[in-house]
Amino acid sequence: MNIKERKQDRWLLGTVIVLVIFGLSILFSASWIKSLEVTDGASRMYFLKNQLFKFIPGLFVFFVASHFNYRKLQYLSPVLMVGSFLLLIYTQVQGCNGDSCRWLSIGPISFQTSDLARFSVILFLADYIDRNYKYMNQFVKGILIPLCWILPICLMIIIQPDNSTTLILLTIVFTLLFIGGVSLPQIGTVGVLSVGAIGIFILNSKNYALGRILSFLDPSSSASVGYQSSQALIGLRQGGISGMGIGESIQKHSYLPETHTDFIFAIIGEELGFIAGFIVMMAYGIILFRAIQISKKSNDIFGIILSIGFGLSITFYALINIGVVIGIIPVTGVPLPFVSYGGSSLIINLLMVAILLNISKAQRKFKVKKWRLRVDG
Repeated sequence: MNIKERKQDRWLLGTVIVLVIFGLSILFSASWIKSLEVTDGASRMYFLKNQLFKFIPGLFVFFVASHFNYRKLQYLSPVLMVGSFLLLIYTQVQGCNGDSCRWLSIGPISFQTSDLARFSVILFLADYIDRNYKYMNQFVKGILIPLCWILPICLMIIIQPDNSTTLILLTIVFTLLFIGGVSLPQIGTVGVLSVGAIGIFILNSKNYALGRILSFLDPSSSASVGYQSSQALIGLRQGGISGMGIGESIQKHSYLPETHTDFIFAIIGEELGFIAGFIVMMAYGIILFRAIQISKKSNDIFGIILSIGFGLSITFYALINIGVVIGIIPVTGVPLPFVSYGGSSLIINLLMVAILLNISKAQRKFKVKKWRLRVDG
């Protein structure tokens, strides 16, 4: 296959660099109060140091993936799918702290297994569609076989429980299947059945999601969840257009929980104002736009699906996190990519961006004819 090298997408690279640097800065501002609490007053930089410690392997992964021939990842696709499924099972077996079993701990190292799973599912779909794009309009090969691989992983994630990641992952899956050639009626039918099954699971189990949905509809029904949303909105209102000033947040003084993770966008709005919050939202829009542009310039089906899948993964997480903070989505526990505290999310997102940059460098001369109309249209 002929390959013509191009320069990496500078807009994508620059946007991610700015987001990461900004994320580390705002993380320190949002977490220093909690750092003092965790360390009994010994350090204000506890969470920042931990994030920097996790950022080092993220940089290594980023550098390797941006120079690695991403086509070779196709050979790892089934291995990563099986490995992700086994890790999700082991996460359940190892025991849980609290009500969720999302983290796998190996000595001093811990990571969220669903982060690796979403990467593996997108990679698997890109590989599968690349190999079977001529048959994606058939129900069995187009939707039944790939879902037989993917649904067990979704089941293990929802058992953790992590409903938000499951719904995001299924949305990405159905989008990529549609782009790959599955008809809209098939996608709609299976999608409705899948969402219905998840809804039945939530209603018939002690799943935290039902309480969050009820709290969203009626904040007085759940004091703890409604309190988080209310305090986030108070912070945004206090910030106004230009913000109270960096480091001047009131909400981080134990009024708003999880200021360094799920609700860090509220601190951005409170300290830097609506303008800064809007710029952050635009940054995620740029990431999605560049991912789509990379897919349009690639004549490689594997690269096209990877580009769209990774772009959707990053921006969906951002949209849902911000939607929770501004009160239009129930509380979900989804981090803000490149900004929230969390090593596994940061590393996986950096890996996705590195592969996007890798794809942007190569223009493959491969005719896919009418199949590309779903991407170019």
